[in-house]
Amino acid sequence: MSAGRRFQPLIQLAFVSLIAVSCGRATSTTPPVPTASSTTAASPPTRTPSPEPPPEHRIGVRSVDGVGEFYDRVTGERFIPRGNNYVRLAEQDSPSGELMFYHSTFNVGLYDSTLAEEALRRMHADGYNIVRVFLNGNCKTGCIGDPAGGLSEAYIANVVDFLRKAKAQEMFVILTTDGEPATPYYIGLLDTTWSEDFGGANSSYLRGGGILVGREFWQDLIEELVRQGAPLDTIFAYALRNELFFETNAPPLSLTSGVVSTANGQAYEMGSAEERQRMLEENLTLWIDQIRAAILERDPTALVTVGFFVPQEPNPARIGDTRLVITAPPIWDSQADFIDLHPYPGVGLDLKQYVENFGMDGMQEKPIIMGEFGAARSSYTEEVAAARALHDWQVESCDYGFDGWLLWTWDTEDQAGFYDGLAGEGRIDEVLATVHRPDPCQAGKFGFFEFNLALGMPARASRSLSYQPPSGAVDGSTSQWWGAGAFAPQWIQIDLGKPVSIAFLRLRVTQSPAGRTLHEVWVGSASDQLYLLHTFDGRTADGQVLEFRPETPVEDVRYIRVLTGRSPSWVGWAEIEVFGQ
Repeated sequence: MSAGRRFQPLIQLAFVSLIAVSCGRATSTTPPVPTASSTTAASPPTRTPSPEPPPEHRIGVRSVDGVGEFYDRVTGERFIPRGNNYVRLAEQDSPSGELMFYHSTFNVGLYDSTLAEEALRRMHADGYNIVRVFLNGNCKTGCIGDPAGGLSEAYIANVVDFLRKAKAQEMFVILTTDGEPATPYYIGLLDTTWSEDFGGANSSYLRGGGILVGREFWQDLIEELVRQGAPLDTIFAYALRNELFFETNAPPLSLTSGVVSTANGQAYEMGSAEERQRMLEENLTLWIDQIRAAILERDPTALVTVGFFVPQEPNPARIGDTRLVITAPPIWDSQADFIDLHPYPGVGLDLKQYVENFGMDGMQEKPIIMGEFGAARSSYTEEVAAARALHDWQVESCDYGFDGWLLWTWDTEDQAGFYDGLAGEGRIDEVLATVHRPDPCQAGKFGFFEFNLALGMPARASRSLSYQPPSGAVDGSTSQWWGAGAFAPQWIQIDLGKPVSIAFLRLRVTQSPAGRTLHEVWVGSASDQLYLLHTFDGRTADGQVLEFRPETPVEDVRYIRVLTGRSPSWVGWAEIEVFGQ
């Protein structure tokens, strides 16, 4: 969500200020990797590494005629990741002492083994093969970090239990996190390269301490998983970050001059836009590659990935957001086995624009998955509309090279702003489940699908603001709308392309302030032969949905004009939908 759309990025902003990690990309001279022996941080508990190598991971990545794909090492068949994000949330104490609502899936005292098993069993029955879960290091008690050093054995025991249950249901697991544990031991590793030139999330990826803390955390995790007998072969991948970003309002990106030396041993001039960009790209790739190498030292056949929400350019997105996302270097230059991107429908960009912003167009050698995609209730007023949007999004994404899909989320209702897979009548799960659509790239036939005949059709209006054209009312999303920039009377007219039969109309109001309005719906087979079909007369407010369902379908309609004769605000519509065959 994708970004600015739900809790994770907001929590992550608070978290990285406590424990940011750092790094860079290998240049012609690779800098030495820091080691824990070079620090004065508290030592973690001594553990004896297992004498046996971990089992080979079941899923790998191979190249077939220059195209990267996932495959099953046992059967030799191509593997297509299709699944869900399994999320549990709870109020808990942050290391700073503030209460927060955050990931609690494996928190000691909160993990529900029975509920997890039931969810995994249901996912397997629906044909899904992968689930993504969050490791939480950002709370005072019950998190993955042990304040005495290293990791909490009790927390890891919960993770191991989940992995065993996942394996029993033939489900593979992605382990992801928003950051390493905020405990004195890991913060001490990070602070071995402290400098006032770095702050916030930038400190995570531009300082050598960031590489060190990342290496130590993931190796500690794997060692403890092995020690507790976890079935590592059911782990699909280790995701270094849920959603990785820099911060433009923190140093060194907030600096306009001066020279900064980073984890890769290079110096960059902050007064040069080119130097700043090169600093971010080179160090980001180094951070990924160095931590991946550390993981492979402990788990040689593991897959390693990293996640991102959408960058802000070239198509304007996340306007005003100070989080800077860079995805092209990890996609094209890093040694990550695959990349995890999070494009959400209905939040401003179409899929083609997402692909352009991610810089992934043309990538064939490295698989790319949609580790999160979901439907916001603010964008889709009904479950059926959300299900159709997610179905179409998945099908269309095949044309752009996506190789896997995980819904946000499976069943949690803690985020009221999003539909989950089992929400309402379970329509979202129905259209995405493998048992109903074996081929994710082929559209399914579902009797409950509503066909919005107005979607993407030509529209014109009496007048429009330049940044709120008529097309904004028929783009399938409420994040963009038509605005006349003037009071009533104003109208908007949609051309359905040919005469059709319409079953009902749905109009979403954009209006401030609330008050009494008068809207007339005119229809006809010719633009100069329209007749009045229905009148909405009454008090309306922003976000309200107006719907008209005639007793029988209205035949021979090509043009639809909505004429607003009275309104307390400038006239506009967030979305106009026309449903029929």
